[in-house]
Amino acid sequence: MVEVGPGRFEIVSFAKINLMLDVLRKRDDGYHDIVSLMQTISLQDTLLVELKKGRGIELVSNVELPARNTLVMAYEVFSKEIGVDFGLKVKIIKRIPPGAGLGGGSSNAASLLKLLSILRGFDGDLTALASKIGSDVPFFLECGSAAVRGKGEIVERLNDLPEYGVVLSVPSVRISTKSAYSWLREGDFGKAPCSPEELHSAYLEWDYKRIRECSYNVFEEVMEGKYWEIDRAKKHLEERYSPIVSMMTGSGSGVFGILPPGKGKFRFVGSSCQAKKSKKLL
Repeated sequence: MVEVGPGRFEIVSFAKINLMLDVLRKRDDGYHDIVSLMQTISLQDTLLVELKKGRGIELVSNVELPARNTLVMAYEVFSKEIGVDFGLKVKIIKRIPPGAGLGGGSSNAASLLKLLSILRGFDGDLTALASKIGSDVPFFLECGSAAVRGKGEIVERLNDLPEYGVVLSVPSVRISTKSAYSWLREGDFGKAPCSPEELHSAYLEWDYKRIRECSYNVFEEVMEGKYWEIDRAKKHLEERYSPIVSMMTGSGSGVFGILPPGKGKFRFVGSSCQAKKSKKLL
């Protein structure tokens, strides 16, 4: 967080990739139990938040946002929790492509929650609030690596990984999370070859062979034959960059490739991430 003027704050929210993702079962409440190794990367959105008189949240964005978006939800959940309506203006510069499995909306919500908790002196359970917004939001309350379980609310922070390079290819097709999960069948569950912790260790030890063996995303098989654009994106990364491993992130449609440190447009971001001051946005 950077204060850029009286009552005006700049924050950033990072994208994530799923270095592995498996689904274990469908729950009685309609959600699914997952197990994943999530990692933040340096691709980021920028938010400039301004406290103002009155009530409610005003949004300005460089891309069209749905009326019921994660920033509005974060404001509503937080203001209801503290029992105070307050005025807020948020300008967001979106760089994380939506519908690509990179967690942009969830990351935006988590960043706003963290800022509001600081400004309002909130010392309650921020993870519980984050879980009300979306399954990935609790992970984004911090940066770095984590083993994520349950429906996303069980987040075990792991040691920071080296700053591996990352390249992305995001097809124009968007895949809704709800649709992707609806295509899962019982035979798809619990097929990951390794645990998140085992894959995390492989990254720490620079064991490229083990990284390739343990990398897994259940949705790659589910999407097979449905979206030729994803296959083309993955082939493009492999031919151009010869990555250590390439695969789809989340429920798609984005594809990432992992490269040695110092290569690639993006990099792994660890728990020491800090917002950086940039040009005036409002």
